[in-house]
Amino acid sequence: MFLVAMDEKSTEIGATSPPRTEQRSVIKFCVKAGMTPTETWKFLNPINGGSTCSRTIVFDWHKKFRDGREEISDNRRSGRPKKRVREEVKTVILSDRRKSVDDVANIVGISHGTVHNILSSELNMSKVCARWVPRLLTDDEKKARIAHSTSFLRRWEQEGDSFLGRIVTTDETWISLYDPETKRESMVWKRNSSPPPKKAKTSRSTKKVMFIFFLDRQGMLLQHAVPTGVTVNKEYYQKVKT
Repeated sequence: MFLVAMDEKSTEIGATSPPRTEQRSVIKFCVKAGMTPTETWKFLNPINGGSTCSRTIVFDWHKKFRDGREEISDNRRSGRPKKRVREEVKTVILSDRRKSVDDVANIVGISHGTVHNILSSELNMSKVCARWVPRLLTDDEKKARIAHSTSFLRRWEQEGDSFLGRIVTTDETWISLYDPETKRESMVWKRNSSPPPKKAKTSRSTKKVMFIFFLDRQGMLLQHAVPTGVTVNKEYYQKVKT
């Protein structure tokens, strides 16, 4: 039956490429018939209606069958399915988002590059640093801030910009007695033939002073240096304001 199909290929075989297993069956037959790889490739492509079976694939399978292979289906892949590996990587990362790529690779048992590819390309994840904020508010503090802001907006709608002029904000911070010049601040222009400048390394002052600032919408109202050893609390703020 196979030989008849070969003789009548021009009338019974269409242009659609057969499945890979059928292509390999033809290659295996050609090897048994003593045909060379080139003869096999030329013999196979007209059956497929053109050049749908590449020369590389034909030569590769021709060698496999010549070396004694009998199976025409693909070899069973060893290891875990790709989807399962991806889910394992995802589970490890979601359990601890601070783990490094090497940590995940050691836990899952795959390479560094595979983990990086899964995280970046398949899970669309990237590792970033935490953004610094002045402080983390509790839920109650967030609700109180929303309530105060809503109250301010309501009063501004009723009283206009004159209300904004009566708002005074305050802040406090520690200021060192002196800050050394940074390396970037000490940069100078020089010729290629001249030596680079030198400067002694200095440290920031260990002595600091706490300052309290009061501001309105126009700018600074008051700068107050807190004496050493004084505790800043509600009573102290009342004294400063008076």
